[in-house]
Amino acid sequence: MKMLLKALVLVSTVLVAAAPASAGGDDALLAGSYWYAFDNITGIQPGARVVVWVTVPPAWHGQEVELGAIEPEPAALLDDPATGNTVIEWVVQPETFTMLPKEKPRHIFFHYDFRVKSRPVKIDPAAHTGGEYDRDSEIWRRYTRRETLLQTDGDILDKAREITAGVTDPVQRARAVFGWITANFTFVPGGRGERDARSILASGQGDCEQYSLLFVAMCRSLGIPARTVTNVWPNATMHVFAEILTPDGTWLPVDISVAQLMRPDGGGMAPADARDFVQALGLPPGDPAYMFGNLYDRRAVVTVGNNISFTSPAMGRLMTFQRMRPGGDAASPEALEFTGLNEDVVHGGFYVIGDQPAGEKEAHELVHLRLADRFFAAGRYDVAEAGCRASLEAQPDAVKAWLNMGRVYMHKQDYYRAEAAFKRALKGGAGNPQEKLEASIWAHNYLGNCYDLLGHRDMALEQYRTVVEMGNNLKGAVDYARKYLDKPFDMYPAWVGAR
Repeated sequence: MKMLLKALVLVSTVLVAAAPASAGGDDALLAGSYWYAFDNITGIQPGARVVVWVTVPPAWHGQEVELGAIEPEPAALLDDPATGNTVIEWVVQPETFTMLPKEKPRHIFFHYDFRVKSRPVKIDPAAHTGGEYDRDSEIWRRYTRRETLLQTDGDILDKAREITAGVTDPVQRARAVFGWITANFTFVPGGRGERDARSILASGQGDCEQYSLLFVAMCRSLGIPARTVTNVWPNATMHVFAEILTPDGTWLPVDISVAQLMRPDGGGMAPADARDFVQALGLPPGDPAYMFGNLYDRRAVVTVGNNISFTSPAMGRLMTFQRMRPGGDAASPEALEFTGLNEDVVHGGFYVIGDQPAGEKEAHELVHLRLADRFFAAGRYDVAEAGCRASLEAQPDAVKAWLNMGRVYMHKQDYYRAEAAFKRALKGGAGNPQEKLEASIWAHNYLGNCYDLLGHRDMALEQYRTVVEMGNNLKGAVDYARKYLDKPFDMYPAWVGAR
């Protein structure tokens, strides 16, 4: 497959003016690509077909978008006028073969390139108070209605009314909801529990997306138009915030999880780390209320809103996705359909920001590294190992690669090398915050597994207790630790695909 070769031919530059009350300084440039890969293809039956849908960075205030190469050529570019998103529909009918040797699997790569210039969004909420909504307008009806994941009645409405008792102005009511969630909820990286507003309210905790869904649902219950917005950070990880529509027609951004990090106590993160994070975004520390109306510039908005709908030529029907981040298996329901491939095919998507793969070989190595967990689940430890080794050659202190190399050694029953790899992961090093956080938690669990298999039960218990005391159930880490506090880890196959 040709990679990264097409000129800017399919989509021209989109220039979006900042919101009326926005002000910005120098533009921040985020250049990169989005990849969706199908790998470990060892059999293709007659009539096989792969269909994938992903959003591209949309028109949004404070953001200029330039799309580059899209490979393979899309079957269609589909618009959802209600949310303003554009969706790529990829359709591939791979050449048929019945079986391949397991050591020579095929792959299908989908990707698009983009350049996004963003500027800070600075809106004074006080300048947009007063006035009434036009409740007959389509935009008011669209963004105040109940939707899947966004309940607006029952306990959601009751709590929203309780929080805003005595407040009549819609902007001030939204500010009160923002302040209540910021002060009362506990941030959990990766989230926990269900992703509908009612479940989030009952749990009192969540990740950035869950905070935003709850905020949006509460605002809608009060007749305030609101929606979620998904962006990708410069470190290629995803983030979700929210925005409300003021009566005068201004979309005002609201970022609750970043606001929590601006609290003096760090909002659940070590205060020094929180300060570093906030300063890296160019935000003033110590004032969580700043994130009600203002937004950092180091981001690329990739999807706006929930319940995105479009008519698919490939499927011949209306498709609706409750969430797209930006698509593929990171959507609900999954934004893909495939038939005629082997059952253990590995697939998934990710962003690459900055330096891009120079060719297909580098792209393949990158897929093996980024989708290592999925290759583990498919039993392809050889593929995961190759990706880890390539990563460590380029970046000897890459925490994610060391964590996964430990898992490879576990599979080979080389427990002492596995122990050493997990300890390297715990030392920290190169990686984005999510990778470092995952390594700092899961390496303890895996060390516990190693010690159990080596007969060092006391050492294993110490590792599991450490995870429980940390209290972060990222990818089920605490649940996993508690399981092996009760009984030793004694059979390796039980560990395969546990995450």
